[in-house]
Amino acid sequence: MNLVVTPDRRRTKAEEVLEAAFRRIDAELPDLEREAAFARFAAQGLPHRRVEAYHFTDLRSMLATAPEPAARPSLAAATAAVGTDVFAATGAARAVLVDGWFSPKLSDLSGLGEGVTVASVCDTLSSGGSVDGLGRLIGPGSAAESDPLVALASAFWTDGLVVEVAPGATMARPLEIRHLASGVPVTTCVRHLIVVGAGAKATILESHESPDGVVIHAHGLTEVSVGDGAEVTLVDRQREGSEAVRLATLAVSLGDHAKLDHTLATLGAKLARTQIFARLGVQADLQTRGATLAKGKTHADATLMVEHVGPGGTSRELYKSAVDDDATSVFQGRITVQKTAQQTDGRMGAHAVLLSDRAEAKAKPELEIFADDVACAHGATVAEIDDTLKFYLMSRGIPADETERLLIHAFLGEVTDAIADETVREAIAGEIDGWIDGRGK
Repeated sequence: MNLVVTPDRRRTKAEEVLEAAFRRIDAELPDLEREAAFARFAAQGLPHRRVEAYHFTDLRSMLATAPEPAARPSLAAATAAVGTDVFAATGAARAVLVDGWFSPKLSDLSGLGEGVTVASVCDTLSSGGSVDGLGRLIGPGSAAESDPLVALASAFWTDGLVVEVAPGATMARPLEIRHLASGVPVTTCVRHLIVVGAGAKATILESHESPDGVVIHAHGLTEVSVGDGAEVTLVDRQREGSEAVRLATLAVSLGDHAKLDHTLATLGAKLARTQIFARLGVQADLQTRGATLAKGKTHADATLMVEHVGPGGTSRELYKSAVDDDATSVFQGRITVQKTAQQTDGRMGAHAVLLSDRAEAKAKPELEIFADDVACAHGATVAEIDDTLKFYLMSRGIPADETERLLIHAFLGEVTDAIADETVREAIAGEIDGWIDGRGK
């Protein structure tokens, strides 16, 4: 194996640890171009502030080192993993991964309906099968191709899921993908492929959770292919522990007249970055929204790159942050409209409320338009809680703490209220209320 390392750049401790770890796992896991992916990462290294997409999230300085890659946990260790079943009321089927490895004993995949299959990526490849489409959305010509985190995840993944919904099929109940941790310091990396055929309908809920006080680096790479006329709802709830690092990539392709409704709730992790690469076909419809809640000395980053390639497409991006203590929130978003995407309607908004005088919020929305018949706009605001509104509520006998709680919840309500499913909406709203109630504790 010949690793490509840029000779004129001194590697960091974290990069050296990652290289040593890769040498150990490369011979143990199914290949699928791991060496080429790691060579791409090694040539760039961890991204830093001089890389435009990582200007506000300098991973080279933020990541001092990295834990060892997670081995497949024993059944006892997997069973002992504890998490909050936040989506229990939805009646969803459940696929559980512990330390990045699929656990069939903890999963319940019954009742998903005809035409819906869920399988482990690692088990499929290890048994001699193939996974058609894996890597297609991050390959040559894609916006994600040169991203260093995508290369890192492509090199280190251990397991993940292949979810396929046949053309015209409808999931009989939602699928929840639960990511849990056994409680030991590890680096985990999962890779999912979700393929929804033409005219099909699917709802997928993801939940990420790990205990406080444990150093965990959780990498994720998910590719979602939505066929012509298909409709997909995707909800991603992240509540990692106080010492966790979560770095996630979502690559999405929307076919002609396809629809994706996406919600991201970021409520934990010492360092979190979720990046979304989306490509929209003819009259495709993307609705993505996010609620970020950051406190302590945490750093939370949401980065979006939305590309319209077909005419008549619609995209709506709304991301809101509540930032407390010494925490930092980051939003970076770009809508690109190609010449072929006339009559595109794209709107992007990023809004943050600062709950302490030490909190920071950084926003950078952008438009890149090559067509001449479009309706696109973007905006960003950063502010403190409105003193006038606070005084109004307090003057009517509402205590100061409860007043702030109501105002924060109302500020984020635009994100949660847009979730169509009532049980999912209540679950995410309840998580937000729990975070607000836990401020200062």
